Amino acid sequence: MSDLQKILKEEYKRARNTVTLDTDLLIKMVSEALEMPALVIERNDKPKDVTFTLEMIPEIEVSELGWSDVRTPDGGGDVVKGRERQLLESYLANILGAEQGRGLDSLPQQLAKLSSFYENPTQYLAQTESRSEQIQQAISLLVFYKTLTKIIANFNASSAGFSFESFLATLLDGVQVPANTGTIADFYAGGTDGVPVSLKLYNEKSVEVGGSFVDLVGDLVNDSKDNRMTYLVVMKNLKGGKDDLSGSLTFYQFDFTLDNVMNILMDTKASSQACIILPLTDEGVSDIEAPARIRITPEDVQQRFAANLGSLSNYADTVVQSPYFQYGEDEMLELATSSGTLRTYKNLKSRANRENMAQILRALPGLEQLTDEQMQQLILQIGASLKQAIADIQQLRMDRKAQIADLLPSFKGMRIPKGADKTQRAKLSANIGEAASASQKFYNEIEDKERKKATLLKTNGYLNELQFSINRSEVYDLAQPMAKLEIGPKAIQQMLNETRQLLNSEVFAIFESLRNLSDNLNGFFATGLADTDKANSAIADAQNIETQTEKAKSDK
Repeated sequence: MSDLQKILKEEYKRARNTVTLDTDLLIKMVSEALEMPALVIERNDKPKDVTFTLEMIPEIEVSELGWSDVRTPDGGGDVVKGRERQLLESYLANILGAEQGRGLDSLPQQLAKLSSFYENPTQYLAQTESRSEQIQQAISLLVFYKTLTKIIANFNASSAGFSFESFLATLLDGVQVPANTGTIADFYAGGTDGVPVSLKLYNEKSVEVGGSFVDLVGDLVNDSKDNRMTYLVVMKNLKGGKDDLSGSLTFYQFDFTLDNVMNILMDTKASSQACIILPLTDEGVSDIEAPARIRITPEDVQQRFAANLGSLSNYADTVVQSPYFQYGEDEMLELATSSGTLRTYKNLKSRANRENMAQILRALPGLEQLTDEQMQQLILQIGASLKQAIADIQQLRMDRKAQIADLLPSFKGMRIPKGADKTQRAKLSANIGEAASASQKFYNEIEDKERKKATLLKTNGYLNELQFSINRSEVYDLAQPMAKLEIGPKAIQQMLNETRQLLNSEVFAIFESLRNLSDNLNGFFATGLADTDKANSAIADAQNIETQTEKAKSDK
């Protein structure tokens, strides 16, 4: 007897005496027994007329945390992966093969397989003689396309980027990199010792690849990562809404290295060219030691905030224990401004914002008895303490830039200020281009690796913490398209239709029993676990699933 049958019979016997079964718990037990997502199909009256739809394809819960949950248990031991990541990995392993590595080097091969399946599913699957392996391949590839479409169609640009990052990291057996850790990488393909990858997902018409030049240089001088940073750029060319999305994703890949970084940025716009300018003198690069970089971490801001609040309020120790008052925590960001590198609490002159914060504060021990006047005073003290912490950090950065300008006057004028007119922009761009060209020539003549690394640490972009960017045409110059994937419900339905005969002949009975099992379980729950017919039918469905699965397993 299958585990599912045992579960249903045991719970049915309990329900006959008293209806105390927790429905959520039973659903969880059923899901675990099946060890696969629920499938839904639409049908007409006759089984042979079943219509295969997108709902039939197994569903992966789109959860960045689930996919990127790669942790080492306390006390050591093997890495623990979240359930959703394990489920996705099981499907993805079928695309390339479990025996092959899934690092960055495997990406072209995996994308080629995905593209080949879309273009001709029948021909692609015919490469495998075993019917069971054909089914395995078909379902895995359909799951990939459905999950990818779900990410792109159901989320806004920001959340889609995060989820896509998790998805690609899983595809490449990667480990995601937390934000603000001093690297421009989003994940390491192939594990923590793998290739650092910066992933960019943009609309094709508005591509702007870039980031912190400081972080890029930090990666390039890092010997443990082979002194390179791989950029994976995915351009979206889509139309339609969530339900009728169609279009393609085109993949491009190029590397920044110690040898090419100057050449790449020399061929960009002036603001990026400014990053590579060196403080050149007649003797070479100026040997003046610049002031140390001021790194800003959530811990630094929190420490200053707590100290400021402690000087103003006797309740500071209680307040800062709450995640709502710990800088950078998700709860704190719910109360913070929505933009800016350094974020403060939303305008506390607003009554609604003050009331929201007061409600949170009154839930903290010792603060529930504060009078309204005391509470308002505490709220203003909290707001002022964080603002002062941010202001102090910003002042330190401004002071450092002023010191650099005094020490290295050649950097002055190497930026285009906002509001500059056309004539000013043209003149400044020419000056920047000339200085960047001279710096490029000097740098490229350096042969020693350690000298190259030391020289990058004296660039304008590194010392003044500038941003760089590369537009669409520049990406085209750097890389050829690696692959193009068609996505959207229409594309998936086309692939599903072309695999219908294979799926009908081998897995129809399983899908049918799964559909009936879902219907009968819903009926059983809806009657408060009292409908014995539904319970018995569900048990029969479970038995059919077991029988047909065993048949499919042996039908190789």
